[in-house]
Amino acid sequence: LNEHIRDVARRVARAGYVALAIDLLSRQGGTSQFPNPTDAGAAYGRTTPEGRLADLRSSVAYLRSLPDVLEDRIGTVGFCAGGGNAWMLAISGEPVVAIVIYYGTPVPSSEFVPDINAKLLCHYAERGRNLSISASGIVPALINTRRTFGFHIWEGVGHAFNNDTGAAFDPNVACQTWGQTLEFFARHLQPEVQG
Repeated sequence: LNEHIRDVARRVARAGYVALAIDLLSRQGGTSQFPNPTDAGAAYGRTTPEGRLADLRSSVAYLRSLPDVLEDRIGTVGFCAGGGNAWMLAISGEPVVAIVIYYGTPVPSSEFVPDINAKLLCHYAERGRNLSISASGIVPALINTRRTFGFHIWEGVGHAFNNDTGAAFDPNVACQTWGQTLEFFARHLQPEVQG
């Protein structure tokens, strides 16, 4: 896994959750087999949506099998292509409760919105205009089907603003969005307190 993904998993774990980072290149020997980002991107391009969804589903099943995990309180967070995979998990019918998407691509067609049962929190970038515009096209369908969601286009930042290993990193917006992510997870993933 790349350093950004490992760091996200560590941050989720430090917030008190069981965290699992998924290596979607494991069928090709794992990300460590592709130290060059161009080669890693090419390897990812050889994966299929069906294979990635199968890996995501098996990872969710694994989490549900752990004794410290509440099986009805599973959440996920994805960045860029990982955000696209989070969208794919959302429309798959997999019973995940809360999904956070950072500049996720591709965005599903609005015809799939009725299949979404998870609560969504979406973060996109103003300077990633084409992606942000295409992503915002799903908002009317989310409203019309009464899905619980938040959709933010962050002013003045570009794609990958949360990646602290990249040139587009914006520490202020990254801090704000991560705080919102943790608040979202706390609201939807914490066990219900019985009165």
